[in-house]
Amino acid sequence: MRARNLILSLAGFLAQVLPQSSKRALYRNKPLANLIRTSLNRAAPEGLSEVTIAAGDNKGMHMLLDLKVEKDYWLGTYEPELQAAISDLVKPGQIVYDIGANIGFITLLFTRRTGSQGHVYAFEALPANVIRLIHNIELNAFVEMVTIIQAAVQDQSGDAEFLVAPSTGMGKVNGSAGRDSVDYEEAIQVEGISIDGFIEDTGNLLPDIVKIDIEGGEVLALPGMVNLLHAHHPILLIELHGNEAAQVTWDQLKQENYRICRMEPEYPRVKKIQDLDWKSYLVAFPND
Repeated sequence: MRARNLILSLAGFLAQVLPQSSKRALYRNKPLANLIRTSLNRAAPEGLSEVTIAAGDNKGMHMLLDLKVEKDYWLGTYEPELQAAISDLVKPGQIVYDIGANIGFITLLFTRRTGSQGHVYAFEALPANVIRLIHNIELNAFVEMVTIIQAAVQDQSGDAEFLVAPSTGMGKVNGSAGRDSVDYEEAIQVEGISIDGFIEDTGNLLPDIVKIDIEGGEVLALPGMVNLLHAHHPILLIELHGNEAAQVTWDQLKQENYRICRMEPEYPRVKKIQDLDWKSYLVAFPND
């Protein structure tokens, strides 16, 4: 037990002190990365544990995690490009829509940035994720600053068929693009909403920032927020999955006069759709 605790403590310490470039180098060294992963899996406790995030922009936050499969949350290494963009672009007092909130790692980061004067709307369809999302929000006393919407974001309101994947982060609404090779375990019925309907029907606050990470569901979500994009022009943080999702996103955002940039330092502009990879991290800014 003592040896296991020492391994976990060392991993947490290294996550704090190593620069991002060194962490990337470790991940690129596959034999070393596999050795580290195996050692951490042996040391990690079974099942869910309440842990304190060791490093990254969520350092000090608390989450209910399975450390055998969710080490990147605990170590703060989850999607560093997105974390950097949020820290750069999200301001106190802003309204954020987190579409595809999963268990809340990014929701917590948004809430930390927007503060008590802002608000985060966290959209998540998978019931198992919603249970932990609620728990993680409560662990950090953010209940008053976050509204959780248990629904799949799509192009219209109504029932939606949600495909459940082996990984809780890879489920998607039936009709989404990409990830055709995933062996989905089952299909469940969930509530579906469009963002335009969510705003118009209930009078919810308009977002300054919208994050979309829904495993190819961009092809459904973006057509369901055309009024928002046209009238209010929020900044979009998007994880694209596949060529079809890229084409729909590109066409929709160009039509609404957005410039599409890579989620990298200084946000270099993407000049043509052919420059996008199958999986791309993008920031879309409204043109003045």
